[in-house]
Amino acid sequence: MLTYAYNHETSNNHEELSFANQQLILQALSNMPLQLQQKEKTLQIENTKLKNENIELQSQLNKLENKHQELINEIQDLRQLVKRVYQEGEVQIQYQKQKNQQLEYKNESLTKALVNLQNNLETFAQLKNLSDFFDGNEIQEKNLIENASIQ
Repeated sequence: MLTYAYNHETSNNHEELSFANQQLILQALSNMPLQLQQKEKTLQIENTKLKNENIELQSQLNKLENKHQELINEIQDLRQLVKRVYQEGEVQIQYQKQKNQQLEYKNESLTKALVNLQNNLETFAQLKNLSDFFDGNEIQEKNLIENASIQ
């Protein structure tokens, strides 16, 4: 009888354990969808945060790309400006060189004209002296002729 009581008790214990295990399994299974829903919700929230971060990062990237393009355009504009200023400078230098050359030719011409004028003045001075000399001689001749005719 003892064996029966022990076996019966063991069987009851086994049934109770089996029932308790089944309840734990059922509870775990019933909690599983709730846990999965919570995990899914957490993942959705994280996904939304990541999407928002992605949108913000994309916006920042677009701004940086636009700024980059603006800088490239500005550099190109500055290059063109430098090139134009250089070309205008070259044109101005050529103009100034030509003007300087013209002024040098004029200076040479004026220097030659001045030398000629000085030579002409000397020649005219000599001619005047010669003329004065001849005029003086003519007056003396006239005076002599007048004096001779008076006498």
